[in-house]
Amino acid sequence: MDLPFEPMLLSPAPAPFADPAWLYQVKWDGVRNLTLIDGGRIRHWSRRLRDRTALFPDLDGLVTHLPKSQKLVLDGEIVVLRDGKPSFPAILERDVGGQFDPRKLRTAPATLILFDILEYGDRPLYTTPLEERLDLLARLLPEPGPSFQTAESFPGPSGPDLFAATTQQQLEGVVAKRRASTYTPGLRTRDWLKIKRKQQLLAVILGYTAPVGRPGGLLLGAHDPAGRLTYIGRVGSGITAEQLRTLKAHLPPAPRPLAYEPTLRDRFSGPPGPVVWTEPRLTAIIEYTEWTEEQRLRDPVLIGFSTEPPQRAQLP
Repeated sequence: MDLPFEPMLLSPAPAPFADPAWLYQVKWDGVRNLTLIDGGRIRHWSRRLRDRTALFPDLDGLVTHLPKSQKLVLDGEIVVLRDGKPSFPAILERDVGGQFDPRKLRTAPATLILFDILEYGDRPLYTTPLEERLDLLARLLPEPGPSFQTAESFPGPSGPDLFAATTQQQLEGVVAKRRASTYTPGLRTRDWLKIKRKQQLLAVILGYTAPVGRPGGLLLGAHDPAGRLTYIGRVGSGITAEQLRTLKAHLPPAPRPLAYEPTLRDRFSGPPGPVVWTEPRLTAIIEYTEWTEEQRLRDPVLIGFSTEPPQRAQLP
């Protein structure tokens, strides 16, 4: 198969289950990545088919650990670790903008987590059962390197225990994969499932949407490490019409509280409709599943309002 192509996708599942026909892996909070190694050269593509090779020269060392005479196509996730845990804001610093900043090699070194092999030499492996693909990957890379490692797989019956352990360590969650599954590029099937830990965040309310004929939502922000207020998405779930009426009465319109004009529509949401900006003086507790590549909250739900001051709303 010719690269680039969209990788196989995961379907959401509500909870882990114990089944020997499945295996589990930790879900890493990074950016999806397809890697081609051919003739001693390495290239990387994002899930959206963007060539990101020049952004991650710290991953070039993987070539020295694999047979140079063989073509390999690998699936994985690029992460930046902070205190042993993946940091999604940190990997975004490396992956956005399309410009390589050599300083990031020191401040935000990347690690490639490999969890599948799709081609080996002249042998396509897309229809080979997952368990056999993982055995081959483990033989090719038996030990981790300075900028890569293979994802550890756990037997299906231990899935609930692994999910409990990742929750305790505040990791994103787990992935369940059917042992006999084949690889279907670009498709979301029930052979690969993601079970994610719900997370909470204190956010500042920056304003609200006022669409015609349907309920509105809240525009959310948080402060980055430099203290700058940043737009992180909008939430409509968990908000009642009465709450919206109360907010509109207590948060009169004000100039946009951001130093820039944010993009209010991304691929995970539709057009917001009319927007009313307010003073950033009210905070709320938001539950979400993960961060998107645009540094927006995914699946946000309003849990409740907070008495914490706006300065306490910080990016994780």
